[in-house]
Amino acid sequence: MSNWIAQQVKSKLFRKLFLSTFAATILPLLVMAFYWLRLQNGRHIDLFPGFFSVIVLALLLAAIVAYGLSRNISMPVSELTKSATEIARGNFSHEIKIRSDDEIGRLARLFNYMTTELRRLDNMNLAQIIAERNKTQTIIKNIADGVIVTDPQCRVLILNASAEKWLGLRQQEAADQPLSNYIHEEKMLRLIADATESKTAALPPVEISLKLPGDWKPRILQARAARVLLEDGELIGVVTILRDITQQKEIDRMKTELVSMVAHELRSPLTSISGFSELLLDPDLTREQQEEYAGIILKESNRLGDLINKFLDISRIESGRIQPKKDALDLVEAVQMVVGNNSYLAAKKNIDVEVHTPEEVAEVWADSGMMEQVFLNLFSNAIKYSPENTRIDIIIRQSDSEVIAEVHDQGYGIPREALNKIFEKFYRVTEHEAVRANTGTGLGLALAKQIIELHGGRIMVESEVERGSVFSVYLPKAHIAQQAPVLPAEDVEEIIR
Repeated sequence: MSNWIAQQVKSKLFRKLFLSTFAATILPLLVMAFYWLRLQNGRHIDLFPGFFSVIVLALLLAAIVAYGLSRNISMPVSELTKSATEIARGNFSHEIKIRSDDEIGRLARLFNYMTTELRRLDNMNLAQIIAERNKTQTIIKNIADGVIVTDPQCRVLILNASAEKWLGLRQQEAADQPLSNYIHEEKMLRLIADATESKTAALPPVEISLKLPGDWKPRILQARAARVLLEDGELIGVVTILRDITQQKEIDRMKTELVSMVAHELRSPLTSISGFSELLLDPDLTREQQEEYAGIILKESNRLGDLINKFLDISRIESGRIQPKKDALDLVEAVQMVVGNNSYLAAKKNIDVEVHTPEEVAEVWADSGMMEQVFLNLFSNAIKYSPENTRIDIIIRQSDSEVIAEVHDQGYGIPREALNKIFEKFYRVTEHEAVRANTGTGLGLALAKQIIELHGGRIMVESEVERGSVFSVYLPKAHIAQQAPVLPAEDVEEIIR
């Protein structure tokens, strides 16, 4: 009760109603009292009790009327005020109790309807904001490039999955922390700092090198930073994009090396052809000299043509312009035909050749011409890099899913450090003096590897210096290879020349 009285006394509306009612009540009572005094004709009467009674009666009447009016006006207005305050604070669940059907009651219903609509709109906007936020975070998380978002104080705001992987960080750990606490790559920190301080929208990219756990060589990343500004130009953050350009750099390096190697390999035969062609113009040459020089020119021309043809074949295979014409192939028959047609090469060096095959060997699904090219290359290499009076064994065997052909020689061998490079274009082992004396394009094994992989197989090498080498070709059996997805048939250019 005391709280209600204190609340009513504080209410300006209650005080106005009370004073107005009190004035309206006391005035007629005073008039009546004055009139009654005149009727007494001057007789002495004690007026205080009567006057006091009039005042008390007026106060009671004013309080009752003010209370009634306050209950019907002040309290609803107070609730409307409280409701408006709650709505202003964002509390749209507040509801006003409706106690009447008059204008104040209708106003209360209008307020409740307004809060209901605001609550519905707020829920819609909140759900939309959450959905958009989740969508944006999902997109950023799944971007292949690394994304780092920092605030104007260079504190971490966002890290996507790629950035977390490359930098070895977790967003939960680094959020709202200075990036320099976790990253010590000076170039990247300087780039982000420059983007934060500079007025330029974008800065030139920088390249950084990171060694990730499990990688045997550093990964090269290109970092680009851009400022994020509000409409009024205020800086709200810096977005840094990290792009993995390791493969691009490797390709650029390989292109440079390839151009250098091609130029070197072409220069040697062209120099010989040019030089001996000039010598042939000498009218004093004997017949024997002319034949010798012409033979050298023919040999170097064939070497140059072989180099160009093999290089073009590799390029066509890598670009997909050559697809094998596959069919069931007896690998034993193909190998024996290659050995038979080229046995004279072994005979020149008195090298014994033996082909070892089981009674039955499954067929492979392969292009016969391409397989002949592969085994011709392996067989001729075994002869070329073996000394005289040695032996070459070709062993054909099979497993549950593959047919394996092994070419064993007793040649000069390959150093251990060169084994992982032997199938690269233009790479030739030249450590042994006898090997340096043999000319070659350095493309044969690279072409053989491309052909074998095109057939879904693999080629491997084992070697020991002065003990010989073993080249092993693994090809899937025909019934297994035919179950693999078939590439679209295309016109095939003949690669066997």
